[in-house]
Amino acid sequence: MSELSSLPTDSKSPSEATASAAKLPQALSETGRYFLGAVAILLLALVAYWPLHTAGYIWDDGGWLVHNHFVHHWRGLWNIWFNPHDSIQYYPMVFTAFNIQWHIWGGNAFGYHLLNIIMQAVDAIFLWRILKALNLRSAWIAAAIWAIHPVQVETVGWVVEQKSLLSALFLFPAILAWTGFADLQGNRVADTPFLTGRQWRVYALATLLFILALCSKTDACIVPVVLLFVLVWKRGTIKTRDVLLLVPWMIFGFLAALMTIHIEHGQAGAKGHGFQFTIAQHLIIAGKDLWFYPFKLFWPWPMMAVYPRWHVSHVAAWEWIFPITAFAIPLVLLALSNKIGRGAFAAVCVYGLMISPLLGFIAFYTEMYTFVADHYQYLACIGIIVLATEVAAGIFSRLGSVENAAEEMVPPTEGQETSVAAVTDGGIGRWLGMAVSALVLLALGTMTWAQSEIYTPPLRVWTHNIKCNPDCWLAMERVGVHEYGKGHVSAALVLFQRANELSQGKNLIVNSNLGDVYRHLGQYAKAIPYYRRSLAVAARQPPIISHLVNCYEKVGNWRQAYVDLLHGVKLLPHSADLQMELAVMLAKAGHPKQAVSHFLVAIKYEPADTKALFGLAESLAGLGQWQKAIPYFQRALKASPEFGQGHFAYGVVLLQHGQPALAAKQFEMVLALGRELRLKHHTLGKHLAPEPWRIQTHQALAAAYLALHQTRQAAAQTAIAKLLVQRQFNQHVGK
Repeated sequence: MSELSSLPTDSKSPSEATASAAKLPQALSETGRYFLGAVAILLLALVAYWPLHTAGYIWDDGGWLVHNHFVHHWRGLWNIWFNPHDSIQYYPMVFTAFNIQWHIWGGNAFGYHLLNIIMQAVDAIFLWRILKALNLRSAWIAAAIWAIHPVQVETVGWVVEQKSLLSALFLFPAILAWTGFADLQGNRVADTPFLTGRQWRVYALATLLFILALCSKTDACIVPVVLLFVLVWKRGTIKTRDVLLLVPWMIFGFLAALMTIHIEHGQAGAKGHGFQFTIAQHLIIAGKDLWFYPFKLFWPWPMMAVYPRWHVSHVAAWEWIFPITAFAIPLVLLALSNKIGRGAFAAVCVYGLMISPLLGFIAFYTEMYTFVADHYQYLACIGIIVLATEVAAGIFSRLGSVENAAEEMVPPTEGQETSVAAVTDGGIGRWLGMAVSALVLLALGTMTWAQSEIYTPPLRVWTHNIKCNPDCWLAMERVGVHEYGKGHVSAALVLFQRANELSQGKNLIVNSNLGDVYRHLGQYAKAIPYYRRSLAVAARQPPIISHLVNCYEKVGNWRQAYVDLLHGVKLLPHSADLQMELAVMLAKAGHPKQAVSHFLVAIKYEPADTKALFGLAESLAGLGQWQKAIPYFQRALKASPEFGQGHFAYGVVLLQHGQPALAAKQFEMVLALGRELRLKHHTLGKHLAPEPWRIQTHQALAAAYLALHQTRQAAAQTAIAKLLVQRQFNQHVGK
């Protein structure tokens, strides 16, 4: 008996075992509901945003992705993470994601847009689980509305805004994990461990996710403070333990905010007279911003990429109504919390805190043309949406006459929400709520579809913007860029000049575009001042530095060109383009040794750049280091097999260093490429005169054949070269 008593036994009674067995189907059905809810959100997002799959690239997608060589090569990851000044913003997770995607689908915009849509759906599913963990009755419908609301089109449809989607993808799981160990109900016994072993592991994982969210976009920095307000709502108090758990997040958020402010002011150009406001102006701007976003949520029309900028040069007395009412509402809700609960106060505070970094108290570049944007409220609108859906849930609950309206945003039990009115087991309230929920989603989905179509093609975004906001100089600049790309230089010049007038000549992009137009027209002296003004606002612009240097070269001011290019390389040592241009300039000036070092740096960041590889090869050959030059000739020709000049130069080096057979192959390749080119032109009805490079190639090939003792072939090539020289002479005399 003693042996039998030592064996493990089932401690559950028959009734407990029966109860556990009964819970299994319930758990399975709950898992099924979760699965169906997630699939429904995914389908809603795919349908509502589907027109975006043909949206292409918009606005600054080019600078962040298409023309950013750091995301085109794996070695660029070092600069992305450890050289903050090499990017327009220090968001390393975003550029890492772009790097990975570039290696998957390259420059095809479809992949980025499809991923954005899927990420929006996944973010909404995580949001649903967070709201569910907070025991909100309207969790699913609130998440669904957030997923497909028209104000989210800008975030989902703009490739660069993948930073917001990616940040939420890390942030929401971190918050969901936090709800697991935060003791939201205040049931923790005083003498229990601070965190259990498992909770410590979850906390570490949540902290890592929060850091990755910050590395995607800094807007997440305010979330730790938001979570304290969630605790006030749920428990009414904040304990020392709560603060200690969030202090590391606050520190990381503060450091990320400092980095973003530094980059925004130093590289993006968010400084100067256009960003200086009085305290009164700051308060008016903040008040108008705070009212703008809820209004746009409830009345999402018209929607545009750039909204009119508030006029705050002269503050009128009536405008104080915006900041006064905006700041008074949470105080009123706090005073009424004993009667209506703390939920409304918490929701309004969540909105205000999440939008606070973008109220203008800290300068950011886009204040140059607007104080508000749809994508600014990507996370902040959650507070307003939840408040609205919870109020609606309470109304439908009363209509169902099954439960009394909750004094706070806390449902009686878990697992009862599938829509705004999913708080009852039946009755008119439930069915009316489901019908209203369906109508709301249908209306929002239809508007989101229509708004998404504006992004296809991208030019429609800006023509629509001009229609809604005729004085939007940024939209004019964007249309001007499109016209310039189509070769309509005169039309582009008119648009750029009008944009420059509206922006008072202070915008770096408009100035650089005007410089580009004048450079295209050959008016280099006119282009130089515009490039100078652009660089005065933001000095770290490799293309503008390059264009300015080109203008000085064209007007014959080589000294100034060299000074500006050298300054640019010192300012941006990791710019492959500037390094290569400086190397080319030094090579032309007869300094091949100095040129080699800069070519090597350029190749380090652009390994497949034909021009840099070829320039390095020629410079090494000029220094007599022909054995070192050969691998770079080969890499250049591998990158560009139809590079005739490269084949010719490589052949000359081979011939000079005793390899006539290999040299002959290179010259034959040059002639074959020339025949293909002439055939192409002849099919277009054009006639090509004998080119000098063609004559030189026949002469060089003749020399290679002589070195191989193939005298007959050498004589034939010499005869062809003489014939071409005679034809060229006859054509010249005939003219």
